[in-house]
Amino acid sequence: MGSWQWNDQQKPTSAVGVRATAGAVTMKDDPQAPQRPYVFVRGLDSKLHVNWWDGKAWHWSAQGAPTGRSIIEKVGAVTVQDGPNAAQRPYAFVIGDDSKLYVNWWDGSQWNWSDQGTPSGRLVREGVGVVTVQDNPSAPQRPYVFVITDDFRMWVNWWDGSKWNWSDQGTPPGRTISRPLGVTTMRDNPNAFTRPYAFVITDDSQVWVNWWDGSKWNWSNQGAPSGRPVKKGAGVVSVQDSPTAGERPYAFVQGYDSKLYVNWWDGKAWNWSDQGTPSGRLILDSVGTVTVKDGPSAFTRPYVFVIGDDSKLYVNWWDGKAWNWAAQGAPAGRVVERPGEAITVQDNPNAAQRPYAFVITDDSGLQVNWWSLP
Repeated sequence: MGSWQWNDQQKPTSAVGVRATAGAVTMKDDPQAPQRPYVFVRGLDSKLHVNWWDGKAWHWSAQGAPTGRSIIEKVGAVTVQDGPNAAQRPYAFVIGDDSKLYVNWWDGSQWNWSDQGTPSGRLVREGVGVVTVQDNPSAPQRPYVFVITDDFRMWVNWWDGSKWNWSDQGTPPGRTISRPLGVTTMRDNPNAFTRPYAFVITDDSQVWVNWWDGSKWNWSNQGAPSGRPVKKGAGVVSVQDSPTAGERPYAFVQGYDSKLYVNWWDGKAWNWSDQGTPSGRLILDSVGTVTVKDGPSAFTRPYVFVIGDDSKLYVNWWDGKAWNWAAQGAPAGRVVERPGEAITVQDNPNAAQRPYAFVITDDSGLQVNWWSLP
């Protein structure tokens, strides 16, 4: 039987603590290799650092910053695969103190910083999220980076296979974008191309999604839980009922009542569900959302990690029949101060996925709550 563990990832250096996380991914050196976590953070020095697993031990590496710049905000991280048999390569997107988009990326032999710029005449305000798009299952993966600009419109910086482009996604009709929620991709079947879905919260505290239908972009009003305006996002994932089924988006949000809600697609219609709160607690913030597969042929099960008003970690998870709340606690002698990132790790292609939830504690250190197999 497996068990939950806490592990102290420490700090980038003894003198530099963690201010915020900047994204997390898992790396595979080849399709049959174990997944290895990489967690990017913004240090108290306003530079990028990565905490990564080499297969035997954890390491901290200093990624620095774009020349002459400081890092002020995250956008997100993804891995890019140039083909089905290629190694995965991490890309971490951040916003500089000049309100431009930058990426720290691995080319296969070394790390590079690239200036992605901004949409013409605009500044980048904050990130919505990052996904990769595939034109078919054997095609190269292409990053799409969604951001909100200083005029409260959404833009996407995307790779077409030969160059980067900026595209104006606009705003929902008659509304202003207030806050990001998150991004995911959809496949209508395992052999289909991927379709991006970018969720945002508008000035009336409702959820909207900007999504690609295969030929054009659309804005759809997802509304809000009955009588409950939406305060902030808690994460977006896609759920698959079997390896041959279509993917279905789930967008988790926090209401102003400090409860968790989910807007989800059942295959025919969108629904809102009240996930409630951990017993006797309120939700302060969210850490991240993942889906877990117990094996290659299993369905995916969402796990949503949140911080309670007691500065402890909790998870709202689906066991295949019902939703459950579980108290994950906090590292010994510490409290959870700031949210981090959530990922799943797979020890081999046939293994169960194991959740890892990274958080920042009151000593500006990085800690992880992870599921260990026997």
